[in-house]
Amino acid sequence: MRVFVLGGSGLIGSVIVSELMRGNVDVTVIDLVKPRFNVDYVFGDLNNVDDIAGKIRNADYVINAAQYYFNINAMRACLKTGVNYMDLGGLFWMTKKQLEFNDEFEREGLLALIGIGAEPGITNVVAEWIYRMHGTPISIRIRDGWISRSGKINWSVDTQLDELTMKAPVFEDGEYKYYDPASKFEYIDFIEPIGRVKTYLTIHSELATFPQSFSGVRYVDWMEGGTGFEDMIVIARLFGDNAEVMNIKSRAYLRELLRTKGLLGYSEGENPDEWESAKVIFDYDDEKVEVEFMSGPHGQFDGTQYMTGLPAAVAALSRVSGKGVLPPERVIDPEPFINELKSRGIVFYYREVRKL
Repeated sequence: MRVFVLGGSGLIGSVIVSELMRGNVDVTVIDLVKPRFNVDYVFGDLNNVDDIAGKIRNADYVINAAQYYFNINAMRACLKTGVNYMDLGGLFWMTKKQLEFNDEFEREGLLALIGIGAEPGITNVVAEWIYRMHGTPISIRIRDGWISRSGKINWSVDTQLDELTMKAPVFEDGEYKYYDPASKFEYIDFIEPIGRVKTYLTIHSELATFPQSFSGVRYVDWMEGGTGFEDMIVIARLFGDNAEVMNIKSRAYLRELLRTKGLLGYSEGENPDEWESAKVIFDYDDEKVEVEFMSGPHGQFDGTQYMTGLPAAVAALSRVSGKGVLPPERVIDPEPFINELKSRGIVFYYREVRKL
């Protein structure tokens, strides 16, 4: 099997590449930056769709781990050359745009599996698992929390700023309503070592597909929080609108400042120390069913990196198939997929609470 990983030199792409190589897959990284590890590498810029299309020819899968702004370009490259596509998700608005390519992928007999990371990704598969066991709920609530002792930023700064500046969709009684980011919050108790976290309402991908995938659900929302998140809320007020100050775009300045201070990612030999957990909660008339999944540091990767990159690699290794642009809950068979994740160190907890 041959797999190309777009953005494979990055924090999450490195996990995907590592897992595929462990599975003896023929892997090539396409990125602007050469990887620090030993793997086949080709320079590629996702601004040039034709160039990327030429480089991914004859692949079985392309996994896009680049910034989500490039998801559409990556999909177009796959359509041009006839290759199955996966990514780690975008935000709600990007997922909606990607779904518009469904007919083209169906016509070409190709799969575009969108949002096969941790959240979205594992959250979607877990939701399908609960749905198969218990049926349509009244509401679905997704909660994400983390704890970090490193003080490092291990995710896209732009994505976090988008989450904290864009309106957050909530599905309520058959329609979407939009709220200011972080305008609602909820305290959630996660499994230790994470513990109690104040989670905030933000924009997220699952909202784009859950109301259709779980027809009849009346309410869906997403909240997140953890170490440094409230700092990001403040930073988003300063840099989120990407205003130009002294001829410098504020986000570009922030990224460079963080890089200069050594706060983006981990240095060679540094031991990452972050745990992340997510809950998918189904509410029914007489019971609540929740599944929580969690990861801590895994070798050179922290819990967030590892849990986000692993699902796409597992999907490719299982030779996932389908036609069209589809979210994970429409493609992945939950039980074997979850068992594969468990075998690789992701821990799952199941809980039912019945009303008396």
